[in-house]
Formats: sequence, C-alpha cells, structure tokens
Amino acid sequence: MESLTFIIPTIGRSEMLFRLLHSFVSQSVVPDRILVVDQGHEPLTGLEQSFPTLPLVYHHVSFQSLTKARNVGVSLSSSDCIGFLDDDVVLSSTYVERVRAFFSVHPNALGVQGVITDFETGHAKKVGGNRLVYRVYNMFASIFFLNHSSKTNKLLLSGRNQYASRPTGIQSCEWLSGIGNYRRRVFDTYSFDEYLKGYAFGEDKLFSYRIFQDYRNALFLDPAIQCEHRHATDGRPTDKAMVRMKIRYTFYVWQKLFSSRGITAWLAYWWANVGDMFVVACSVLFGTHTLQFLWWHIVEYWHIVWTRETQI
Repeated sequence: MESLTFIIPTIGRSEMLFRLLHSFVSQSVVPDRILVVDQGHEPLTGLEQSFPTLPLVYHHVSFQSLTKARNVGVSLSSSDCIGFLDDDVVLSSTYVERVRAFFSVHPNALGVQGVITDFETGHAKKVGGNRLVYRVYNMFASIFFLNHSSKTNKLLLSGRNQYASRPTGIQSCEWLSGIGNYRRRVFDTYSFDEYLKGYAFGEDKLFSYRIFQDYRNALFLDPAIQCEHRHATDGRPTDKAMVRMKIRYTFYVWQKLFSSRGITAWLAYWWANVGDMFVVACSVLFGTHTLQFLWWHIVEYWHIVWTRETQI
C-alpha cells in the first residue's frame, strides 16, 4: 500500500482547522502523515497534543502565501502520494480510505479529487440563497463561460472552469481543485506558481491543468471520495482586494494557459468578462452589493485592458 500524506495550509482559522482534524479522528483508515503548514502571525500551541492519535506534524512559517505553503509542504513530505485540503472542509469517514483505494486500483493515474457534497448549496448562498436562483445563474454562467457547476471538471477558453458537482462515476478530468491528491512523482516536474500570492485565486487550475496538457487521461474525479466545504470567510480577501485578486489573477491564469490559442481564446476571455460585469450589475440592482463594488470591477477591467498588469 502506497504511503499518503495530507498537507493543510492554514492561516488564522484554528476553529475550522480543529474541526477538520476531528474528522480525521473518525476516519476508517488513518493517513501516514497530516502536515499542517500554519501561516498565522502567532504559532498555534498544543496542536499535536490535542490530537494524540493522529500522525500530525505542525510547521509554522513566516509568510502568508497559499502556493508557497503548499510547496513547502511538498518539500517536507516523502510519501508516495500527497493530498491537499483546505482547512475549512470536513471529511467523510471513508475519505482517506477511498483516496488510498483509488491510487491502488489505478496505478497509471497521477491525480484524483473527490466531490464537495455541498458545493451547489454553498454557491447558491453566494448568488441569492436558494436553488432556483442558482440554477438560473448556472445557466447564465455556462453561456458566458464563467465558473459553473456541471457533471465534469473542465477548463474553459475564458480561463474559468466547470466544476463536477454532479458526477456520474469515476471520470477523467482536465483539472483538480484545491482538494486534489497526486502521486509524489508529479512534484518532480510541477510546483504551485508562487507568483500567485496570499489567497492565490486560481492556483489549483494553473497547477493541475499543466499536468493535463502533458498527460491526458491522468487526472480523475472519484465521487466515492467525499467532503463538505464550510466556506469560512476568515483569511479570504474582501471588498476591493477580492475584486482585484479575482480579475488580475484570472487574467494571469488565462495568459499562462490559453492566450497562445489566439483570437478564439481572446474572445472567450472577454465574453466571460462581459458576463461577469452583468452579474455584478445585477447584484447592485438587487441590493447585494453597492455601486462601489461595480466601480471596483470597472477600474480593474480597465486596468487589464491598458496595462495587462497582474501583480496585486
């Protein structure tokens, strides 16, 4: 049986982290190592002592960067397989067992992710709070090549993605989300792009899609691997900082992955931006956001048009 390490970057969300670690306690199979990479200003004390039955290793760093934290975690691991988890997820009781089983049964697979069982419920809250509104939004998003839920994990020419919230069986996919699991040898060639700082919007697409480009049919989604995502707001950029990161890093990811595909990709990218502006305008119209929120988007898209600068 191949060894398995889980890497959990965290920053200032100890309550969420403890809840995730408690879900490890009830696993049917325990991983070989759980490596917590803490980017908080003050180290957490007594974490390993709080979970004596877990193979827990705590590592505190002095920077605040999701991509760098993941790369550091990889450098500290020697397991055959490495999985990544956000600190605000909760695992089903067979999560670790299913990840192990997948890699055992599929020796040629380089990566696999599971399913976030409450994905659509969580995203429905962001766009109006009910399933009907979300279905309307999802149809609109698919027309404008924006991020939307589907039956497959696929990247669009706009740089946005489809997320397989309703998969039917194990399937090959083009990218893995932040809960991806990989064979260790992947990291001999690929690493997370540390140009994406802080919350690092889009880092999972940029990392995993490059693997897909080089090795078709090597990344998979297995619906038997399940977790919930509680969508903690702490540690995420807000307001103007969130808008800036979303727009600039989306453009950066698109540049890296799709700009070489010519006019079709260029049209797809800006068509998606038109859709995004329409969504933002509707959110202002219905009182979800203020006019200032719309103005921030106008300024950032104008910035991309004239400077193509992606630093934040």
